[in-house]
Parts: sequence; C-alpha cells; structure tokens
Amino acid sequence: MSKLRGDIMSKMPLVSIMCGLLLSACAQKNDANDIIQTPINPKGTQKEVISDEAKAELLIEGNWFTRDPILNSEEGVSSDKALAQLQLPEASEVIVAVIDSGVDTEHEDLQGKIWFNPGETGLDENGNDKASNGIDDDQNGYVDDIHGWNFIGGADGSHIDYESLEMTRELVRFKAKLSSGIELSDEEKLYFEKVQKAVADEREYANSRIEKYQPVGDKIEAMKKLLQEKLGLKEFTKSSLEAISSSDEEVIAAKDHLLQTIAKFGSVNRIASSLEYYHAILDYYTNESFDPRSEIVKDDPSDFSDTQYGNNDVKGPDAGHGTHVSGIIAAVRGNGLGVDGIAPNVKIMALRAVPNGDERDKDIALAIKYAADNGARIINMSFGKAFSPYKEKVDEAFMYAAEKGVLIMNAAGNDNANTDVVRSFPNKYLKSSAYSLAEVPAFLSVGASSRIKGLALPASFSNYGKESVDFFAPGHRILSTTPENSYDVYSGTSMACPAAAGVAALVLGHYPDLSAVQLAEILKRTSRLYSSLEVRLPGAEQFDLPVAFESLSLTGGVVDAYSALEFTKYLAEH
Repeated sequence: MSKLRGDIMSKMPLVSIMCGLLLSACAQKNDANDIIQTPINPKGTQKEVISDEAKAELLIEGNWFTRDPILNSEEGVSSDKALAQLQLPEASEVIVAVIDSGVDTEHEDLQGKIWFNPGETGLDENGNDKASNGIDDDQNGYVDDIHGWNFIGGADGSHIDYESLEMTRELVRFKAKLSSGIELSDEEKLYFEKVQKAVADEREYANSRIEKYQPVGDKIEAMKKLLQEKLGLKEFTKSSLEAISSSDEEVIAAKDHLLQTIAKFGSVNRIASSLEYYHAILDYYTNESFDPRSEIVKDDPSDFSDTQYGNNDVKGPDAGHGTHVSGIIAAVRGNGLGVDGIAPNVKIMALRAVPNGDERDKDIALAIKYAADNGARIINMSFGKAFSPYKEKVDEAFMYAAEKGVLIMNAAGNDNANTDVVRSFPNKYLKSSAYSLAEVPAFLSVGASSRIKGLALPASFSNYGKESVDFFAPGHRILSTTPENSYDVYSGTSMACPAAAGVAALVLGHYPDLSAVQLAEILKRTSRLYSSLEVRLPGAEQFDLPVAFESLSLTGGVVDAYSALEFTKYLAEH
C-alpha cells in the first residue's frame, strides 16, 4: 500500500498489507508479533513498537545508521566516518525529492534543509510574496509551489488522508465493465479473479484479527479507564505502572494486567493501534464504495494529461512517514537536536502523493516528472503496492527522469518476499517492449538491514531478491524526525531507502559531475560485502537453515558512504 505492511511505522509507503502490501513482515508465530500490522504509514515503514526503556535508549544513543562497523561495531552507512576522515572537495547542493505522505517543513531539525522553489520566492511586480500570491510565477504548471506539491489535495486546501487499495479500485473498475456489458478477454478474466480474491482475502484477514483481538483490546481499555478514574493516571508506561502502590484489589489487578500487556506486546497501545489498522482495512482499504478522490481532488485519475489538480500544502494531515524519511537523509548535523542526517548538503523537495492506502499511478508519474523538471537529482520513493494498472505511464515518467539524469531510489518492500518472484510496484522493469532497454537506468531498489552483523543482519520484514534488490541499507529501529518537532523510531525498507539516498546525495554533492548511472554503479560497486556471513532469510522460521547474505541482493552488500566516497575520490584524482 502506500505503506509497507511489514514495517513498523506503518503508514506503509512501503507498507503492503494486501497480499503483500502492508505488513507481512512479521514472520514469527507468537501472538505479540502476529498482531503487529502497520498502523498508518506508506508502504515501506512502520512505527516501531518497542519498550519505553528501549526507546529512551535510542533517543540517547542517536542514529546508529550513520555509524561504522569498525569504529562503532554498528552496521551503519559509515557516513560519519567519511565526513570526519576523508579530505573531500567542497560539497555542492543536491536536491532530493521525497515522494511520500507529506513533510513537516517547519520541523526544527530540518531548518535550512527544505527546498525553496526559486521561481516562487521573493516579491512579484505588485510587491506581493510570490509564495502566496495565487499566481504560477515560474509557469511550471503549479501555483505557489514553494516547497513542492501536494498531488492528493483539493483546490480548496483539503486533503486525502485514507484511500482504498489499488486492488479494490481495480475490482470496482472491472465490475463496472461487466455491469455495462463489456466482455472481458481471457487475460482480463484472470486478472479480475486475482483482484477479487486479493480483496476477499484481505477482508477475511482483517475480520479474523478483529475477532481475535477486539476482546483483548477492550480489556486493556477497561483497565486503563479504571486506573484513570481511581488514580487519575494519565501515562501507562512500565515505570508509571510499577510506581503504583495500592491495597485496592481492582487497582492491583489492573496494574498487573497492563504490566503483563507491556511485557508481551511492548506497549499498552500496541493492540489498539493494530485494531485501528484492521478496521481501516474494512472501512477504507477494501471498501468498494470509499472514493475520497472524487470528492476532494475531483480529477480523472485515469487521465494523465489532466494535471491541474492538487495544492501547495506539502505537509497534509499525516506527515509522519515523509518527515521521518526526510530526517534520515538531511536532518541538520551537529545542532544538538534529535538526529543527524546523512548528507549535510541536501535540500528536500516535498512531493505529497502517498495516502494511508495505495498511491495512484497518476500521482506518482506526475510527481516524478515534477521532480525532474524542477532540479531534483535524486528521488526517494518509500512506498509500493501489489497492483499497478498504469505501469506504462509510471515507466514513462521514470524514463523521462532518467533522460534528465535523475537517480531513482525505491524501497524494496516489507513483505519478507523474494521480489525476483513476487513483483511489487513500482519497479525497474519496463513493461513496454517499445524501449530498447529492459530496465529503467539508474534505478536502485533497497532492502532493510539491522544494526548488528550476524544472523539477523537482514531485517526480518525486508523483501529481497538477487536480481531485483540492489543492496541493503539500515532500516531497523531508525530514529528520525516526526511532525511538530518530535522524534520517533520506525522500521522498514522505507527507512533503508532514504539511508541509501542520503549516501547517494553525499557522494553526488562532492562529485556533482557524476551521471545518475555512474552514481548508481558506484553505490553498487562499493557496497560493504559479507562474503561468508550466513543469515536468517527474511520471513523464515526459527529453525530454518540460514542462507548467505550475499544471495539476498544483486551486490550482496550494504551501502557504504565511506567506501563510495573513497572510491570516487580515487577515480577523480587518477
């Protein structure tokens, strides 16, 4: 879905809930992991459900993802080491387009890191601020697009928050064909049966989880309410519950029940957020009558020439995922605030196109073209879905960006699936035979790795593929920026993708003459290898035989900023 069903943040921009759309990343069979479904992010991410103590530790320790295996014993991208030790030419600015759920451009740790459209800054001939004068000053087709564009908003400033899944929209489309008397081809009949089954399976899945966990959630809420009424308790952390001293048997029982809940699930809120997600599957994602697009955006999503829609509010109602992604790439370094981004030379172009549900092919295609036309050198895409009815149009946008020298970074997905076999969208494989190439040039797919070298180096939720995934990058328990000057821990290939994009931007900033194809090759060639390391295959059971880490991606490695910059520096000097 737009958010990956296997990430922990879960508003999926690479979240794949359906048949591989939202959260299949949790492979363990115990109850605790069984209920973690992505609560609300685009495909490729989830909000990490960890203990309060573990989160506090991460907040203190900061971002492991920038660190180095030798210096820090952590499998980060070694960007801190590169910046500290390598003598590099002065970095130039690199614009990275983040196509996502929205970005909080006012976040304290992103100040100075947000792109300003030069054609919409300053005063117009009437002395009015170009950023808000209601005029398309730079004549790029978008009015007052000071930081980017919101492709899932209305002209009146309204926003799409929840959306249906692509499989649901396809089911509706084909039912309309049948009801109008159009006869389906054999190929269309098979496709229709596929989407019909996918939607039915997703609804059955949600109903079964609600039936199983609703009573559990109701009991937890009752215990919380009791402690609120009797003690005025407002926080339900392990420490606050352990501090309760009472002879009231009901209070003691409620305290014990909630502590047991934390021990089992990590948080008293975990089941509630999971239930919210399951209900969203029924109410929004697979609801055939749910169509916010027609009421808010009011365009024709099948007409790619109809580009006059959206608005300039790039934050939207739920910018958690996109803000987190942006912080990984570009959060201000060394300012004493929550997190240090990977690349200090970046400006983030915010393109809102990913709802809580599946993104539309049209919005993605237009966002890609916007990025390419307005100076982006790298596009980060932390989202994905199981169906793409207009893939040819998205491919056209990719090829358009490739012609303009743009590197595309794509989250591999969180379904612990082999994407050599089970495709997710978007992907690098061109559908049309009209192209002389089989793949989009300079398109990198990124799997998620974890903090420590060993059996669990590949994140348990991550997709993989010897041909379809290029390399891995840190994507497990990543601390980064979230809206309203907050910071949170997410997991997902949605986090791995910006980690790799940050490395790409770092290299490109110091060596701006690199083409997108050259940059992609450098990142692949210099990825950190683990030649003899055996790991647990994502999605495998505890006692399944391990596999070679090098078998999980094209390069068999983890992206490495130090190696990439050292190699590029050598090439530039010789």
